[in-house]
Amino acid sequence: MTTCPAFEKDTLRLLVSELGPEDTAEVLQAFLDDTGRKIGALAAIPPDPALFRREAHSIKSSAGTFGFLELSGLALSVEQDALRMTPDQLARAAAALGEVFERTADFARSVLLASNMEIAR
Repeated sequence: MTTCPAFEKDTLRLLVSELGPEDTAEVLQAFLDDTGRKIGALAAIPPDPALFRREAHSIKSSAGTFGFLELSGLALSVEQDALRMTPDQLARAAAALGEVFERTADFARSVLLASNMEIAR
């Protein structure tokens, strides 16, 4: 079984109880698609501290909604520090976000989506 460090199952359970497993799966898939695009864009453009701050804020909030604490926590750190980061630090932050996102996305796809949110019931 694929694992996701710092995942809060109760947060996801609450979301599933409010939306149901099918709608939660749909929203989760949209989060994965959107966040993957955001992180890819951050890694592909010249570093822009204000853009990093905005995107990190969005990733932090969305990841927290699903209980992805590691991704949310890293995004919070980037959000708080982006305006003080050098271009090299921003590039490293984008790479770190990408690594954590990939682990999170693998977990979400192989455990949560593959089981239709069974873990959250």
